[in-house]
Amino acid sequence: MKIGFGLEPIRGLSMDLIVRLMKMTLIQHFEFNWRIIPKVQLVIKSLGRSTTTFHLPIFNRDRFDFSTKSDTFEVQMQEVTSFINRRKKDINISYTLAHFPEDPKGSYDLMFSRLAQIDTPIVLENVVGPTDDEFLDFYLQAKDYLGSHLAGHCLDISHRYINNWKTWLDLPKELEKDIEYVHISDCTKTEDLHLPLGLGEMPFNVFFDYLKKIRYNGVIMQELKPNGDQAEEIMASGLHCAKPFSKIKYFRMLIRRAILRPILRYRQKDFEDLLDKTAEEIGFDFV
Repeated sequence: MKIGFGLEPIRGLSMDLIVRLMKMTLIQHFEFNWRIIPKVQLVIKSLGRSTTTFHLPIFNRDRFDFSTKSDTFEVQMQEVTSFINRRKKDINISYTLAHFPEDPKGSYDLMFSRLAQIDTPIVLENVVGPTDDEFLDFYLQAKDYLGSHLAGHCLDISHRYINNWKTWLDLPKELEKDIEYVHISDCTKTEDLHLPLGLGEMPFNVFFDYLKKIRYNGVIMQELKPNGDQAEEIMASGLHCAKPFSKIKYFRMLIRRAILRPILRYRQKDFEDLLDKTAEEIGFDFV
């Protein structure tokens, strides 16, 4: 089991410093989006053997996804695909991740043909809104088109909780057996807030029991957008992820947190401009 964390450039902090600090908390996997492309050398500088996932652009934030028909964004999509294919070994890409298409004018077949050009395993994520039947139809079409190039389902459990918190763990069997990768963050029953675990309403330990029941042993990727003063909450969130699966890892993370606290105090000058900032103001904006 690997505990992961989603990162993009943060205003005022170097990417190599961010990666180093997260690795000190025993984060072993990182998820990046196309905003790290100009910063890739800084990522490589500190990444070491940590593995990564590359999250493709999403319509609600980027105004296009890989299902988009408009020629306006074709150059950006080609640049992203080229970057992944050229840099996959440099940044240890395990997966490329795509959302269920959210462009209302998008094309499944166009998306599948573009994903087929990416030279890494693909995982497909459920989003807030579509029903299980709608996502399953999309997923099975992708599986038919991509074959073994599709590694499996990225289960965003927070999206499922918001879609229907009463049936959130009732996954279709075709999806359950294909779970390859997990996104998690805390939320309410109605809002996708991307909070550190423990700050929302989702009963995440019930979900962890579910993962143990199905013998999941992949990445638990925390897709958080914390405020600038939530370093303690971020570290606690990682502890929540580790404790149900490995007491050894949990206690190692506790020790690392104790070590990191004085380092953060010493380096506080690097963060002081961020402490009173919201997630959006410091650069995080996951959906």
